Amino acid sequence: MTPRFFFTTLFSALGAAGIVIFGSNAIEANVKPTISSEAQPLPVKVTPYNLEESYSVTTRFLGVVEAATDSNVGFEVAGVLASLTAKEGDFVTTGQVLGELDTRQQRAALSLARAQEKEVAAQLRLAELNYERVDALLDQSLVSQRDADDARLTLQATSARLETTQASVRNAEIVIEKSRLVAPFDAVVSQKISEPGSIIGPNVPVLRLVSVGEREAHVGISPKSADIALVGQEYTLLVEGKAITAKLRSIGADVDPQTLTVLAVLTIPEEHALRVGQTLALAFVERVQSKGGWLPITALLEGDKGLWTVLVTKENAEGETVTARESVEVVHSEGDRVFVRGTVANKTNVIASGMQRLSPGSPVEIVPDIRTVN
Repeated sequence: MTPRFFFTTLFSALGAAGIVIFGSNAIEANVKPTISSEAQPLPVKVTPYNLEESYSVTTRFLGVVEAATDSNVGFEVAGVLASLTAKEGDFVTTGQVLGELDTRQQRAALSLARAQEKEVAAQLRLAELNYERVDALLDQSLVSQRDADDARLTLQATSARLETTQASVRNAEIVIEKSRLVAPFDAVVSQKISEPGSIIGPNVPVLRLVSVGEREAHVGISPKSADIALVGQEYTLLVEGKAITAKLRSIGADVDPQTLTVLAVLTIPEEHALRVGQTLALAFVERVQSKGGWLPITALLEGDKGLWTVLVTKENAEGETVTARESVEVVHSEGDRVFVRGTVANKTNVIASGMQRLSPGSPVEIVPDIRTVN
């Protein structure tokens, strides 16, 4: 090897080693500032766990709007329907004539009864005069006691016959009177059931009348709710997204065998113009005695043996805010929140969401604008 070749090779090796050393130092200089031996706290949102002695459960029961009076009306006597003046949708007032039966036969019966009444009245007058004469003759011993008894009994029998004919007259008048159908209350004609010319029997429906003004809510509620509901107390009804207040008027004494519910009737204030047959819901609020507190459902983590866990925040020995695990039991769920009880202390901050990226002991930073579950 020549001296020239030796020195050329040496200088090349030293240059390459210098480049490697320089590159390593540069990389080390860039890496050192970005490596931290301490974990950075993660921002979290929390909600305070407020311990309560009870919670409210709202149950909705479906119902329907009914009129205070909704009746099928008809005649009390039989006959042929001669006319029906009321039509569907008509407003009628109390005492207004709605229809009539053909009363020709009844009027003939009334005329006959009145004629019989006059005839018997004349016979009664004759019996009275005869009794007066016989009684006077009896005082003079000109007639026997038997004749006097006959005259007296004839008078009594004729008087009874007069009462019978008078009753017949009154009965015929009543039949004619009841052959006119009158409105028993202010109402709207909801349905016409029979048509003129039909043969109508006693108490056969002819018209359906729905009273105007006051409306009622008929709601089927559970027997348990019926036991705690208070007559006279106001409750909330939900109709087409609107909430109205109605007073509980009565609670049924029996359970419907088909729906297994008890009928509750609530009086709807007249300012709410609701239609008969309209559906609604009764929001029945029940207070349940149980210790616990409300949390968002997003705060729950599945635990062991069917239990749930939550992550709470606390300070460690170094004064840092870290997470800790607590066990809870879900007592009641309602929408996006749950009522729980467990090992969580009162006023403790519970992490509301994002627990998947955390573990017990993780450092966290509570962000402002804390959400509270009421």
